[in-house]
Amino acid sequence: MSSSPSLACAAYVRTSTDDNQSPEDSKRWQLDIATRLVTPVGGTIVATYHDIDVTRERPWARRPEAARLLADAAHPGRGWSAVVIAEPQRAFSGGQFQLVFPQLTHYGIELWVPELGGRIDPDSEGHEMLMGLFGGLSKAERRRLQIRTRNAMLAHGAAGRWLGGRPNYGYRLVDTDQPHPQRQKATAGIKLRVLEPDRDTAPVVRRIFQLFDEGVGYRSIATILERDGLPSPGEVGPTRHPRSAGVWGGSAVRAILTNPRYLGHQVTGRQRRKDELLDPTDPAAGTTSRQRWQPAGEWVTSDEPAWPALVDADLWHRVNARITNTRGPQRRRPRAEPGKYLLAGMLCCAACGRSMHGATLKGKPYYRCNAQRPDYAETDGHPTTTAVREERILAALDPWLGQITDPGHRADTIAAVLDAEPESPAEPAQVQAARRAVRELPVELDRVLAAIRAGMDPELATRTTRQIQHDLAAAQATLAAWNADDHRPAPLTADDITAALEHAGDLAGLLAEAERETRARLYRTLDLVLNLDPVGDPPTLDVRLQLCGGGGRI
Repeated sequence: MSSSPSLACAAYVRTSTDDNQSPEDSKRWQLDIATRLVTPVGGTIVATYHDIDVTRERPWARRPEAARLLADAAHPGRGWSAVVIAEPQRAFSGGQFQLVFPQLTHYGIELWVPELGGRIDPDSEGHEMLMGLFGGLSKAERRRLQIRTRNAMLAHGAAGRWLGGRPNYGYRLVDTDQPHPQRQKATAGIKLRVLEPDRDTAPVVRRIFQLFDEGVGYRSIATILERDGLPSPGEVGPTRHPRSAGVWGGSAVRAILTNPRYLGHQVTGRQRRKDELLDPTDPAAGTTSRQRWQPAGEWVTSDEPAWPALVDADLWHRVNARITNTRGPQRRRPRAEPGKYLLAGMLCCAACGRSMHGATLKGKPYYRCNAQRPDYAETDGHPTTTAVREERILAALDPWLGQITDPGHRADTIAAVLDAEPESPAEPAQVQAARRAVRELPVELDRVLAAIRAGMDPELATRTTRQIQHDLAAAQATLAAWNADDHRPAPLTADDITAALEHAGDLAGLLAEAERETRARLYRTLDLVLNLDPVGDPPTLDVRLQLCGGGGRI
């Protein structure tokens, strides 16, 4: 009797780390379910696509591994003809199945799920309805967890408990004598934690409130604190960003002034996470999760003090009565449209070294540097206010850039571009993933062998070893195909650059006729660095061109 032909399958697994799952363990048991599903029909899993810490609400096109699976599905030489999923609720949410399954069917790829006992029939209305039901249940499960978590946090906040996370600036976390209310944590000896004033930073909080009450502004307070060397929120506790250590900003000062926890009560529900459409004109693009500030009337405040207050209620309310631009549920105002300021982020003031900001004066774009701000107090020779019209800068900049394409400087431009050309083309994501797999899978195989010696179930060990070997073979095949590919982009030559420069013609003329957004993108691509000296008469502009090297004064 002849044996049935083998079915080469790709497995898609997804691990959510919200509940502290181990990605390796989650991948292992999902692959075990998938393997047991296809093994009776001669199926073998030859490729695995594993998304980690990616919400199920994100469509497949925006999940790294799922998107790679769909991209591979379009190639006839992918090496597999079926996709097997251990848990549809993990893979599909809402109507995602109706978007993914037609793509797989178009490329002749089968979809296997345990709930149907095998292959999904594309002509069966019952199968489609059942998969749609799984998507609806998955979406409902996620929303139910969100609601339960939020309600539990509000209840704990009303009781005055600390909800975890980074302590507010001015406080530090300490253990109490009370055991943790959760039995498992209490058994492990974990105690309830509470805030207490920090001796180093609590006086800074009081000083911020006093300075603002005396009429000093956000940025002025930040300048004073930074000048006095007082610890900033970025260097207290776990470092958020290396550059934030020792740096004070007006936004940090405002966040401290508006935080009601300094009154000694726990306040929760100030922000709420909501799912919003990524593109309102294309609901299939999925949603993105954002935190939105809630009105003060929806906050939950503990009835009793939860920790010592750092400021008295009269001072806090007096200070916050002056802050009129309070946060709310409204959306943030959109940024300036692309191209409104062509040189945004590229122009610096040579007198103080600060970036000049765009401003619209008399209906035209300008770039300003204001010495009246407190952080300019010690700058010598800086004009009170510098405002230069963008047209004047471009009138000098564009002819200077035109030298890149003129015949007299063409040889230098070609040499600079060749020097900047990378030695080899950038590798695509799947090749980089294959290189990681070739490094990591042998280590994982050694761990399985060690587990076998320690008494691991032989059947499970065999399946796991076979899967690792298949993944390793697929990664090695991907690398071999990449190394043997003769269609990768060839490096630029001098003739290629010469042809491009001749096609561009007069660069200054092209810039003058280009759309503002395109023109701004070109300036950013050239990686311009502009330093305007407002003290000179007339003002001078130093230009440095990062892409092709060189610079000059115009």
